[in-house]
Amino acid sequence: MKPIRIGIAGIGNVGEEVAYQLINGFRVQNDLFPIELRGVSAKSKDKKRKVDLSAVPFFDDAVSMTASDDIDVIVELIGGDSGVAYDVCFSALNNKKALITANKALIAKSGKELAHLAELNDLFFSFEASVAGGIPILKLIREGLVVNKITKVTGILNGTANYILSEMELTNKTFDEVLTIAQEKGYAEADPAFDVDGIDAAHKTLILSALAYGKMPDIKSLSIKGIRNITINDIKNCNDLGYKIKLLGNSLLLDNEDGNKDLFCSVEPWLIPHNYGLANVSGVTNAVQIESSLAGPVMITGAGAGGEPTASAVLADIIDFANQAKSYPFGRKSVDIEDNFKSIGYRDNLKFYLRFTVLDKSGVLADLTSIFKNYDLSIESFIQKLNPSDKTADLIIVTHEANKLVLDKALNSIENIEGIIKEPVCLSIYL
Repeated sequence: MKPIRIGIAGIGNVGEEVAYQLINGFRVQNDLFPIELRGVSAKSKDKKRKVDLSAVPFFDDAVSMTASDDIDVIVELIGGDSGVAYDVCFSALNNKKALITANKALIAKSGKELAHLAELNDLFFSFEASVAGGIPILKLIREGLVVNKITKVTGILNGTANYILSEMELTNKTFDEVLTIAQEKGYAEADPAFDVDGIDAAHKTLILSALAYGKMPDIKSLSIKGIRNITINDIKNCNDLGYKIKLLGNSLLLDNEDGNKDLFCSVEPWLIPHNYGLANVSGVTNAVQIESSLAGPVMITGAGAGGEPTASAVLADIIDFANQAKSYPFGRKSVDIEDNFKSIGYRDNLKFYLRFTVLDKSGVLADLTSIFKNYDLSIESFIQKLNPSDKTADLIIVTHEANKLVLDKALNSIENIEGIIKEPVCLSIYL
């Protein structure tokens, strides 16, 4: 059998593992297909790695590697939605190479365009590793649930954020303290913004929406909130109330009055009841839950990041190419994907957890409850916790079901109350 000839652009944590598995990996050489690594490109040629690449042709320019007649498949593992990664992916398809990538930012921004180019040239293009690391979630939606109507996709899609929230609860440490530990362990980047501010999970949520519904929302229309303002007290309070806090990517298809479909898409921390499966997903683990018409609720969990799990997904794509697997990258023709689709805001009423940090003085609570009354918002439970060290108090409120737009207006008014000293925390409760 003619060997499958691979070129890897980007020999970082994932690229190094893919290269190692191609050369030394279990089953890859002995039981499956003859696969040869015919080119690599990285910032450093001589960096010490766990795999010996001295016999593999090195390309200083990753884009030039895509023109090599000695390579069939380009694996892009550089990352980023522009620059070299963008050029490598488009150049690979223009040079009639199969393309495999783990680049969620690029797929979220240019995935439809890449899919269209691959279809025009009858080329293999896949990106299983772009969402949830080693969990085969895209293959599950595209193939395993292909005959199902999917109405909801919910996921813990960022291992860094999930690790931080889990460790805060386990160790009673602050967000900043646990973030430092996560960086020391390699779970968080030096600049953790993409992870803790929800951007990474948003990219993955967009990709899942495109596969599940054929709708790729405009990221600017999403509600995206991270976990920086979650305190250990919030975690304790929610535990006492019967909930865990999890950063969720949510994508929900809804019927509208015109007979068409609206899409609610968001990334934000939610309170999840203790007895729900997603509440028990801890550490760097990812999980995705799908509501489907025939298979019913389906939940899949596993390692969402790291060299080995992500390499597993990349290698699975390579094997699909070798098997001459024929499927559209997004499970449908690229022309049928509605990109730049606008995500709607909250439509259904929800319960909310609210925390107000206030000066411990008379009148603040009265002003707050007066605003609730003006907006016809009902309180299900109320807890006041004093902080004697700085003469402040945390006012914890769980609302009855309320409209988010109305609640937002009330919160804007509450922020102007004299005595409110921090931005209120508002977390949706998962029903």
